[in-house]
Amino acid sequence: MEIDMQTPDVLMGLAFGIPASAGDEVGQENGHRWDPMDCDQKARTALRMECDFSYLPDHDEDAHFCHARAGVVGVADGVGGCRGDGVDAAEFSRGLMANAYNAVAAASSSGICPYTLLEMAYQKTVAWAYVGDSTFAVFRGGRLLLRALPQQHYFNCPFQLRAVGGDRVQDAALGEFPVEEGDVVVAGTDGLFDNVFDAKLEGIVQTCTALRLTPGKMAEAIGRLAYDMARSSRESPFSAASREHQGTNFTGGKMDDITVVVAYIVT
Repeated sequence: MEIDMQTPDVLMGLAFGIPASAGDEVGQENGHRWDPMDCDQKARTALRMECDFSYLPDHDEDAHFCHARAGVVGVADGVGGCRGDGVDAAEFSRGLMANAYNAVAAASSSGICPYTLLEMAYQKTVAWAYVGDSTFAVFRGGRLLLRALPQQHYFNCPFQLRAVGGDRVQDAALGEFPVEEGDVVVAGTDGLFDNVFDAKLEGIVQTCTALRLTPGKMAEAIGRLAYDMARSSRESPFSAASREHQGTNFTGGKMDDITVVVAYIVT
């Protein structure tokens, strides 16, 4: 894909996979910062992933992929702020996810380092990748176990990579967390996490799990909740953060593309 090297910041993304080992825990509490170069691959367990997605477009600039065999999913959020500069953020986010998916599909080994994957996709797509605002959460027994925190310089200003200057691929947060059979992983762009509080997300995961819904049906339910919240006047994570960091009186959700990827960890 040919992309003008002068195009400004146009992408934020996330990739994750089943950890290489279900042994000692490497990741710790929410917000723990790992060394992005520490990505050695240990012996893998027999865990695998069943995954599906829901996508509710606003400006239609998100992209994603699910590769269940390799145990890897990715989401990318095109930066809408570049729209006024004539930049097609959707073209870039889709290109990045296509490159990442192709690399996963062509990999001869099942041990894939998310950091290496992001670096490769960044290089092949020629320009920019955001490494912090699209996040994920892990649930065990219906309870929130781990919530990755967004990387932001300040409110609503996420880390971004550029052809010249900006943040670096090496700034990407990276770590391992030992999943178990029955765990549920929910990944999404900020269209999800800006509109749905963790407690509400936990509740809908519990309900969908109790109903034995498929990953796709759970993703649809979570996506619909985020969609409704984005259009409501109720308190949202984005409005709460806006008041806290900017002193605004804003309430309600944030209109945006909403991508939700749900993965069930199975044997």
